[in-house]
Amino acid sequence: MSMNVALSDYKEGKLQKSTLYKIPESMTVPFEEIHANGKEVVNLNYQLQESQYGIYANEYKNPCINKQGCKKADVLACVVDDKRKEIKSLVFDVKSNISSFSDDLTKESAALTAIKEIRDFIEQIHAALLHKKSFMLYYLDDGFREQEEVAIATKNFECKKFLAVADFLESIFKDSSIELPPLVKLKMQTILKPYIGEIEKIRNFADKMLIINEKPYPLMVIILEKSSESVYSATVTINI
Repeated sequence: MSMNVALSDYKEGKLQKSTLYKIPESMTVPFEEIHANGKEVVNLNYQLQESQYGIYANEYKNPCINKQGCKKADVLACVVDDKRKEIKSLVFDVKSNISSFSDDLTKESAALTAIKEIRDFIEQIHAALLHKKSFMLYYLDDGFREQEEVAIATKNFECKKFLAVADFLESIFKDSSIELPPLVKLKMQTILKPYIGEIEKIRNFADKMLIINEKPYPLMVIILEKSSESVYSATVTINI
C-alpha cells in the first residue's frame, strides 16, 4: 500500500516551523538564526536530478507530540529519488560556538557548561531523528532505502577541549591524577556527580560520533565562517 506524505509548497520568506516543504528543483534554501549581536546562516544547496525532489523543515516535530518540553533540531533536509527509491536525510542544529567554554575546567562552571551543551545537543538530534521517522516510515514501507546523516553547525569545534572535559570528569571521581585543593575538588564532585554517565558520550562527541540507541552516527561538523561584520555562514550541499 503506497501513501504519499503531505508536503507544502516552498515559498521563500513564508515558511512556518514544523512544516514539511517540498523543494521541486535545484535551489539554495537559507536557514538563519538571529542573535542580538549578529546571525548565523547555513545555506542548503539542493542539487537535484531528474526524478528527485527535496524536503526542508525548520524545527520539525511529530504533530502528535506535545510542544511543551519537546526537543527539536534546527533543520531537517532530505533528497528523495523516486526512480531509485532512495532517500538521503540530514538533521542538524546550530550551536554558535560549542567550543567557547574556558580551558580552565575548574573555573566559571566551564566543565558543567560543556557537559550540558553536548548532552543537550545529542538529545536534540535524538529527538529530531524520532520526529523524522514519524513520516519516513511511509517511504520505507514503500520500499525506499534511507541514508541518514547528522551534523552540527558551529564556529569552532575543538576535539581536544572535549576530550579534556571527559578526562577531567573521569579524574575527579576515578583517580587522583588531578591536583586540586580538597575543598575545590569536593565542590567539583558535588556539582558534577549527576554527569558521571556522560563521559563516554563526551569522548564519542570529541571523535565526531554520536551513539543513539546503540546505533553509531558519524557527526558532520559544519564550520561557520565570518562573511561580514555580524554574519557567520556556511554552505552545505544536499544531494544523493
